Amino acid sequence: MNIIAKGVYVEDRLLKDHGIVVEGGRIKDILPNNEIKEGVKQSIDGFIYPAFIESHAHIGEIANALAHTNGEHFDFDDILKEVNKNETSFIFNVNFNKITIEQFKQLFNLDRKIFMQSKDEHSVFVSKKFLKSASINYESIDKDSLGFLGTEFVGIFKDNAINYVKEIKEIKIDESVLKKVEDYFLSRGIVTVTNFDFYMKDHLRNRRIRVVQGIHKDYLEEAIKEGIKTGVGDENFIYGALKVFLDGSLGSQTAKMINDTPFKGLLVMEESALQDVLKKANENGISVAAHAIGSKAVHIALGTFNKFRYLTKLNRIEHLQFIDPRDLPLLKETPFIPSMQPIHAKGDVELYKKYMNGFKYAYAFNTVYKEKGFVIFGSDAPVEDASVLKGLESAVNHPIFKEESLPLAVALKAYTEYAGIHNYVPDRGIIKRNYLADFAILKNEILADNLLDNEIVATVKGGEIVWMK
Repeated sequence: MNIIAKGVYVEDRLLKDHGIVVEGGRIKDILPNNEIKEGVKQSIDGFIYPAFIESHAHIGEIANALAHTNGEHFDFDDILKEVNKNETSFIFNVNFNKITIEQFKQLFNLDRKIFMQSKDEHSVFVSKKFLKSASINYESIDKDSLGFLGTEFVGIFKDNAINYVKEIKEIKIDESVLKKVEDYFLSRGIVTVTNFDFYMKDHLRNRRIRVVQGIHKDYLEEAIKEGIKTGVGDENFIYGALKVFLDGSLGSQTAKMINDTPFKGLLVMEESALQDVLKKANENGISVAAHAIGSKAVHIALGTFNKFRYLTKLNRIEHLQFIDPRDLPLLKETPFIPSMQPIHAKGDVELYKKYMNGFKYAYAFNTVYKEKGFVIFGSDAPVEDASVLKGLESAVNHPIFKEESLPLAVALKAYTEYAGIHNYVPDRGIIKRNYLADFAILKNEILADNLLDNEIVATVKGGEIVWMK
């Protein structure tokens, strides 16, 4: 199929009244509309951009929110209404910071089986009745990983402690939900998604979206035995990096900060353990993606990647939210891929003011870009909306530090060209001959002042329209 449009975005500029010739699912040529003469033509009332690449998402958690109850906008009263409908309730994507510890106590003691997962996915709540029915004893768990009202446990499990209740979590995966997940991304102009929910891997081949599948840390030995390597696969499904967690999150107050300020946080993986995993993974062709939000976790990730820099330059730091100013030289000299989520800066404004006010290198997109020469963007969906337009708006109009804003052309590359290269799929993210014919069609040209007013009208995969408004 050949596509005629209002314009095509090529090499950081828009070619007006141009279209694209597609052959075998790849781009054969970019031509003025009146020169596209061969094959079937599809005329689209919009502007063609490279399909966006989502560098960090959780497809399984999106599916859970779709299959169960999405509590994204719930307050305490909404939760009470929901749990009183049924004996057992599963609620996902809840902002735990909207619920007081006294309210958690009330929920904990209700005669209901309740499982709630926090919006940041670093905390879960399980009611007393559910714990009792599953014969789970929390008394032996590190208290720093639990939630208390005074000395009374109120059902909150944080980070590593979540493993004690993971069997309670009900995961529903069926074709109808997976189609909704596809539409979720495609309606946002996204075709390629890096997914860090490893349990979804067998459900994500040959779909309308293309998947870069992150590898769970506990699967490393099996991955090595199976010969799995980062970047190996086909056009629809490849394996990406091995995901490891160094700390928690700002939302759950478990991000690990230097000097434990403003809260203690949780270091969920020791530096020596990271070194062992990194060495084994890299020596077997598997890159590592280290979740690091707090300044201490970022420091450990940078130091470890720098120490083992001779192994590979394809390791990643996910989030990179709070950087100690003393680590700026290390940031510059350490070879790694910075994977950040600009929409977090907007979603975390109130949390930043409450806990981090005055911390300078927070969500430091421009600082990271200047030091590394590139950055890749995602959303952490469903933690935040995967909308690239919203992400671009947050990147070019930084909601906390204006000096950390990026030029629009750079922010676009973080979702396209840079994201292709550094998600191990260098054959996409640019409109160029022989690249995959994956496109986002927008109603208007993407400009810094119309990002929230613009919209996706169609999404193209391999030259075929796979979603249309």
